[in-house]
Amino acid sequence: MSRLNWDRASTLPQDYRLRSAQPADLSQLGELLLTSFYPERHFKRWLYPLMRLGIQEDIKRRLKNSPHQYECLVVQTAGAAIVGTVEISLRSQFWQPLQPRRPYIANVAVDYRHRRRGIAQQMLIACEAIVQTWGCRQLYLHVATDNPSALALYQKIGYRVSDKSPWRRRQMMVKELFF
Repeated sequence: MSRLNWDRASTLPQDYRLRSAQPADLSQLGELLLTSFYPERHFKRWLYPLMRLGIQEDIKRRLKNSPHQYECLVVQTAGAAIVGTVEISLRSQFWQPLQPRRPYIANVAVDYRHRRRGIAQQMLIACEAIVQTWGCRQLYLHVATDNPSALALYQKIGYRVSDKSPWRRRQMMVKELFF
C-alpha cells in the first residue's frame, strides 16, 4: 500500500515485513487462513482443496473489486513465506444497509509457528493507520468467545466489547481512534 510508510507503522521483528497482499500471494493466503480457522481435527481433509479454492477466490475478488475500501495485509518472512494476514474494509451491517459503512477487521491469522512475536498486534496497528486515512474514528471486529488469546490481545490494545450476547459464539469489539 503506497499511501503509508510501513516502516513507521510497524515495529515487527527484524526478519518480518508487513506489506499489501498481491494476487501472487493467494495460494499462501488460502493455506494460512484454512489452517488457522479450520483445524484439520475438525474437518475432513478431503474438503480442504475445495475450501482453499473458495478462500482464494474470495480474496482475489476483494483485491480486484474493492481497491478504495479494502486492504489485505500480509506479514512475510525473509524467506518469502506468508505467516500473517489481516483484512480491513468498510462494511455496512446486512440488516442496516442504509446506515453508514464502518471499518471492519476480519481474518486476523498468524501461523502457529510464528505466534507470540507481536505480529498480530502490528498488523492491527497498521489497520488503524489505514482507517485513519479513510477518515474513520472507530474500528470494529468480531472475536470468538472461545478464543481467550485473541480477546486478551484486542483488549490489551484498546478494544472493548460493544455487543455482548450470552448465546452468541462471537462478540463485536470496537476501538475508538484518536487523531
